[in-house]
Amino acid sequence: MTQKIIGLSCGRKHGNSEHFLKAALMAAEEEGVESQIIRAMDLKVLPCNSCWACLKSGRCAKDDVDWILEQTLLSDAAVIVSAPVYHLRSCSYLMIIAEKTNHLFSRKADIFERRRVGAAISVGGSGYDGWTSLGLTSINLFLQHFTTLVDQVQIDHCAAVGAALTPDNESAIERSRQLGKNVARALKLPFDQWKFMGDEPAVSCPVCHCNIVYVEKDFPEIMCPICEVHGIVSVNGDKFSVAWNSDDVREPRFSTPKERHHLEWITRHERHDEPLQIALPEVQEKIRRYNAYGEMIAPKKE
Repeated sequence: MTQKIIGLSCGRKHGNSEHFLKAALMAAEEEGVESQIIRAMDLKVLPCNSCWACLKSGRCAKDDVDWILEQTLLSDAAVIVSAPVYHLRSCSYLMIIAEKTNHLFSRKADIFERRRVGAAISVGGSGYDGWTSLGLTSINLFLQHFTTLVDQVQIDHCAAVGAALTPDNESAIERSRQLGKNVARALKLPFDQWKFMGDEPAVSCPVCHCNIVYVEKDFPEIMCPICEVHGIVSVNGDKFSVAWNSDDVREPRFSTPKERHHLEWITRHERHDEPLQIALPEVQEKIRRYNAYGEMIAPKKE
């Protein structure tokens, strides 16, 4: 395992997310692990428009996201992602990067075995009453594809630039340093000894360790919306607990068997089932009618 950490900063230059990330990397350096930082906002990051050019050429030629993914998703280094929350979830820079991963999976053997160390730092300006509740789940949408999570932290009440380094946030800096040390120490252990060392909520997914649950059908069955790990809720007095499905824990959504099944399903429908129906004359007529409908508006250009 490479003794190196890539820090992916998705916030402003010298912003709070970056400062907490640097605190983690400084602490990792004290453990003998070197690091490098990618500042996403310094690079060209454009949203995917489903043009499928990447599947033909092997890369997205529009921006720098492929390079970011090559340094993180395709490397052997550990990855710490730090991202701000502007509106309940991580900012759009991270979401764009996470959305453009699919075409790179075939370039790394056993990528879904997740034999890279991962960690997450989510930073919000308010954080009260759940205003940052989707921060860590957003980062896990990216990390769970290719890393095993060893730590994560949600930091709140940190809005103004420079707030991370104020006396009020000394404990948050120290928590970020601990995260960096946890990542560095995990790198020195064999894969089968990696374990989550972060703060565990009272009820949380055993894979991503987030506490957002999804009622897919009806109680008592619930599911982690990130990892697709199912569980059965039981109540004992005023306490409730979840019995998580051990098969799902072993093979969550972003595991080799589940990803292979998903990609095969998409390929079959996109290349075989859907084209046959799209070619039907009545469908072609509907396509022409829907394409012709509507008055499109846009701002006037000077």
